[in-house]
Amino acid sequence: MIPMKIILDGDGCWPDLAIKNYVEAQEGMEVALLKGGMASGKPSVAIRLTLPDGQVVIAQTTARLFCSAGRAFMARHPDLFEDGPPVVAH
Repeated sequence: MIPMKIILDGDGCWPDLAIKNYVEAQEGMEVALLKGGMASGKPSVAIRLTLPDGQVVIAQTTARLFCSAGRAFMARHPDLFEDGPPVVAH
C-alpha cells in the first residue's frame, strides 16, 4: 500500500517548515488517475508538482486513499460546493 496521511485540521500542522527551507510549487498541480497503477491492478493517483527551477515531483497513492481524503474533507465541510459546481475533469 502507498501511504497517505490525511490531516483534517491542517493549520499549523507542519511546524518544522517554520525552521526548514522548503520550495512551493509555482505551476499548480496536476492529478492523474492511473488505471491498473497498483500491483493489485487497482487504480492509483499520481500528483505532479513543477518546482520554480523546473524540477518535477511526482507523488503517488492509491485511488482509494485519495478519494477517502476527499470524502473526509466533504464530511468536515459539507457546504464546500454550495457556491458553485465542482471543477470539471478533462
